Amino acid sequence: MKTAAKRWRIWHAGLMPALPLALLVTPLRHVLEGSMALHMLLELPLLLASGWAAGAVLSRHHLPAGLPRLIDANGVLGLAFASCVGALWMIPSMLDLSLLDSGVQWAKYSAWWLAGVLLRSSWRRTEPEIAAFFLGNMASMLATAGLLYQDEEQRLCVSYLIGEQTTTGQGLIVLALVVGGFALARLIAAPQRAAGIQPTERLARRAEEGTRGMTRR
Repeated sequence: MKTAAKRWRIWHAGLMPALPLALLVTPLRHVLEGSMALHMLLELPLLLASGWAAGAVLSRHHLPAGLPRLIDANGVLGLAFASCVGALWMIPSMLDLSLLDSGVQWAKYSAWWLAGVLLRSSWRRTEPEIAAFFLGNMASMLATAGLLYQDEEQRLCVSYLIGEQTTTGQGLIVLALVVGGFALARLIAAPQRAAGIQPTERLARRAEEGTRGMTRR
């Protein structure tokens, strides 16, 4: 058990944050990006997870955490940035550009990795309702893109065949269901910041306090 835990710590704290560097290995990069399904459903989530792991390492070493709190008090910044990055890289032409232009390729790696770093930092401060909203929105975008990829009879990506496009669309639908389920679980079973107070009760109390403040005026 101790050996397994030690290996996990080495992977999570050392290797996982540096995962984008593995893409410098040309054969590995070609395997991941040679398939549309692996490109979208494996490489991009792994880059996000790598950034998340890097964020955990940074917080553990107490590196500048004050700045994110100043500009991201409620955790919205990281969630919004990750949503924008996800939406951008659902556009088929962006996948083509990343395969043709090394600058766009490394911008993709950097954006997903940074999204993971910011998302991990924001996630710890955001309200459950806000997190559920962003996750639900991402699930909706994934499902829409998945349906489009499956229903479109023409190739959306010059670099990939129509069969790969259909398979990727199916994978995006599955991913949308996973993200949507996680959003629902986050909303229902979220740890309460005020002991014994449910999210609806907390919102009701805030509304009541606001009403009292207006009445006093």
